[in-house]
Amino acid sequence: MLDWLYPNTCELCGELSGATICPACLAGLERVPRPICLYCGAPTYGLETGTDRCRCCRVFPRVYDFARAALMRTPVTTELVHAFKYARASHLCVALAPLLANVWEQTPELREHGDWVLVPVPVERGRLMRRGYNQAEELARALGKLRGLRMLQLLQRVGTEYTSQTRLSARERQLNARQAYRLIPGITEAPPHLLLVDDVYTTGATARACAAALRRLSGVQKIGVLTLLRAE
Repeated sequence: MLDWLYPNTCELCGELSGATICPACLAGLERVPRPICLYCGAPTYGLETGTDRCRCCRVFPRVYDFARAALMRTPVTTELVHAFKYARASHLCVALAPLLANVWEQTPELREHGDWVLVPVPVERGRLMRRGYNQAEELARALGKLRGLRMLQLLQRVGTEYTSQTRLSARERQLNARQAYRLIPGITEAPPHLLLVDDVYTTGATARACAAALRRLSGVQKIGVLTLLRAE
């Protein structure tokens, strides 16, 4: 009776569906095309040769060990993430976390170790209260259930003057992120293999800032980054 009164529909096309996102719409989401930069995970379209780092990420220090993403940022995927992030649509994790799990199967660096610990990128406390949840934490928790991995809160986003990264230039993102992410006080050591989980990788400023903070922990050997979307 409830299914008849309130039928389940696909979040993207609105058609009746037993899934949050129907199989047709899920298959139509644009994946990150190969080949990719083996460091930052950006598609290189065959323009880079003889290196594991693309021209863009070569100018930055190697703070994390690798970054990968499931989807390209397009109008459709951006709308999907905005709903997940700002419209209290946390239920979308049911459909989004398997996309990250698929990337896992395609990434030798992730399959190399079975003891990865998932570390969600934190959000500022005020935004957390307004949204009701941290989208990166929701993704990490759902992925952890799929892969049988644990999640640890190791980072915090500090300062009330932190500016959202959304409308900043690449240089502004770097400066903004450096002062925003810190280790949670009292944490001095961590497991050897840490995987940062976030929703979008744009310039990599957030990933580098978080990884730099995690590098200060005793025992850390490798830091990976896994995101839902990858900007061009």
